[in-house]
Amino acid sequence: MRMKNMGSRKSAFLVLFSSTYCYQNSDIITPCNSWIIQELPTRTSISRQVVHSISSSIITRYSTSTINDEDEDEIEIDDDDDNAKSLFGTKEYWDELYQGRGDFPSDEYQWYFGFEKYGKLVMENLPSKNEEILLPGIGNDPILLDLLQKGYTKLTATDYSEFAIERQIDLLSYQPYPYSTEEDEIEEDDDDDGPIPTLLLQMDARKMKSMWTNKFDAIIEKGALDAIHLSGDGNFERAVKEFERTLKPGGILISVSGVVPPELRKEVFNLQSWTWIRDGTDDLQAGCFVLKKKPIV
Repeated sequence: MRMKNMGSRKSAFLVLFSSTYCYQNSDIITPCNSWIIQELPTRTSISRQVVHSISSSIITRYSTSTINDEDEDEIEIDDDDDNAKSLFGTKEYWDELYQGRGDFPSDEYQWYFGFEKYGKLVMENLPSKNEEILLPGIGNDPILLDLLQKGYTKLTATDYSEFAIERQIDLLSYQPYPYSTEEDEIEEDDDDDGPIPTLLLQMDARKMKSMWTNKFDAIIEKGALDAIHLSGDGNFERAVKEFERTLKPGGILISVSGVVPPELRKEVFNLQSWTWIRDGTDDLQAGCFVLKKKPIV
């Protein structure tokens, strides 16, 4: 099995907020009275106000790239952002961030809030530690470590930014948990008695592998659907259809989201296909939504 070791990058970044933004740290929302530079420590939270404020800002344009997987599926990375609604909806923004040139720490960052706030929902709805879990749009969030430390063993994390996958490799490199960037290597090791490696893949959540239909027991996403929604009209719907396709009937989706409009979420996560276990619309910071894919009748 191929194991990669890359040195951890620990660095602080400065971010500029305008007078209309709010900065949240440890559940305290502080208005910024003027233009300031604020240092963000590792594992800082970002409030829904910040996301909404920045989300109306900049549209960036660039081209489309495609990478080839070793199996029969061709994995397409759609980074054509001509129709992006926001800076947060562009691949270029995330590539820059994960290379250390963005507004938030590149090495490790808990989007919205940490596992201590939504972990209970994970453990209540996924009681078996043998569940096969997909984490799309993983970014540089340390949720992988949180899940591994809680005993979950079958994890697949994806992101359309190759630099996000590099950040996850950094996070796992000095931990006692194996990982791989090759799915066939994990399949070959299924009969081994040792721990199952975490799978890390560059992949677009709007077009995942065709062989993944009805594959996962659960999907956990934090902010991925928000960024996808901001990337252009129709992309949120595409991603949700992929979530529905790759989840097993009866599978659980846990979504931490603060940008997708409630009416759009209700429309796309319709009652014909989904059972709403928890509606996070009225949550203060970002919504924690729990849904179950209905069995095929």
